[in-house]
Amino acid sequence: MSECWGPYSNLFKISTELPSLTVIAPARNESKTLPLTLPSWLNQDYQKSGIIIVNDNSSDNTAECAKAIASNSNKNVQIINGTEPPSGWSGKLWALQQGINVFSGEWLLFTDANILHNQNVWSGLVSKVLSEQHAMVSLLALLNTHGIWAGLLIPTFIYFSHFLYPFKKVKYLRTGIAAADGGCILISRHTLKRIRGIEAYHDAWIDDLALAKLLKQAGFSISLSLTKSVISIRPYRKLSDVWNMIARTAFTQLRYSWFALFGTDVGMSILFLAPLFGIIVSIINSFPVIGVLSFLAFIFMSITYALHSFFMI
Repeated sequence: MSECWGPYSNLFKISTELPSLTVIAPARNESKTLPLTLPSWLNQDYQKSGIIIVNDNSSDNTAECAKAIASNSNKNVQIINGTEPPSGWSGKLWALQQGINVFSGEWLLFTDANILHNQNVWSGLVSKVLSEQHAMVSLLALLNTHGIWAGLLIPTFIYFSHFLYPFKKVKYLRTGIAAADGGCILISRHTLKRIRGIEAYHDAWIDDLALAKLLKQAGFSISLSLTKSVISIRPYRKLSDVWNMIARTAFTQLRYSWFALFGTDVGMSILFLAPLFGIIVSIINSFPVIGVLSFLAFIFMSITYALHSFFMI
């Protein structure tokens, strides 16, 4: 069963003395999303916290929008104007680095401008990382599945990703499986410094996986969990939107190998279509044993898919 987590979990007792926390969020042309997401950050009940929004060379009024929203809150919010990344740096990682350069907290929470945080997520995350003694905790954001293509393909993509990166194995140091979700990563200043900071993976295409691998190689304990408490509001209205999202992640994980992609597609087709094929063959040729086994395999597959969605808190 997947490890699942939510802000009201009874797995731990939230401490009243939590360490200082700084949230860093790169924002490029996010004037339409910040009015929805930034208030959810400002409403977090976490006393020693601050927010750094890095205006990542936006061509719209992202910075002005963020300032207007933050002016109605008593939370410490800094909006800094980012610069062009140096040679070899990815844009997002350079934006995060600029936020790190001015942050002063004990713990860092990396998030995206399109991520909405439900109440008590910050305190729950910090309590989890302290009580379970992880160096990093990450939550897999709930993706927006509104629309035909998004509703059809995104849950399946997450389901298959879980097979590739089983969350329980991510926690175990003895396994080589490491993963994180860049939309919500909590890590301490000390831990990040131990792996030479973001500079150690500044050119990574998938920055969250690169960070998770570095931490695990250095012997640090990490955790990745499913949740419904951290929500991506990024829309995927067209098939091309979903495809681009999958291409940025799955295809990159396969190191842009068409051979690996073909092998993965064939393997998944055999694994998940074979039961249906077996049922059809058993009906046509009257092979009851094959039919029963195929039907049981299909039921088991359906149950695991349903549980994958149901047990997200």
